[in-house]
Amino acid sequence: MKLAKLLLLASLVASGCAQTSTSKEVEAVYPDAHALYLDLHQNPELSTHEIQTAAKLAGRLRSLGYDVTEHVGGTGIVAILKNGAGPTVMLRTELDALPVEEKTGLSYASKVRAKDDAGRDVPVMHACGHDLHMASILGRPQSWRTAKTTWHGP
Repeated sequence: MKLAKLLLLASLVASGCAQTSTSKEVEAVYPDAHALYLDLHQNPELSTHEIQTAAKLAGRLRSLGYDVTEHVGGTGIVAILKNGAGPTVMLRTELDALPVEEKTGLSYASKVRAKDDAGRDVPVMHACGHDLHMASILGRPQSWRTAKTTWHGP
């Protein structure tokens, strides 16, 4: 039941975001989101080792005017943009990559290797889309900051 409520909440937030986005907003945030995606894809980090990934996201959110708390639960971050009284919207993304060798042949393919928690040298890649999640989720906060006259909330 909790999962169903969570999925419903996620679809409502996504629906609300989709209804307020214009193609101009998407075009405005796309270059930064795409550049971040390429960087994250080329530089993945294993779970609980996402030091650079978290720092990149925290830095970008701070530059957009968000209050950022780092090291939440280890390498997690929380960012808050306040704009008066109103509802709170929460977005979430994963930071970690998997110990998998990338064989896509893409020009921006990961060539990263790292030590896993057992000390083994392993290949690392964003094989399940967390790089895309992070890049796309930063587009919405950027457009919220630039459209502060159209919304309010803590």
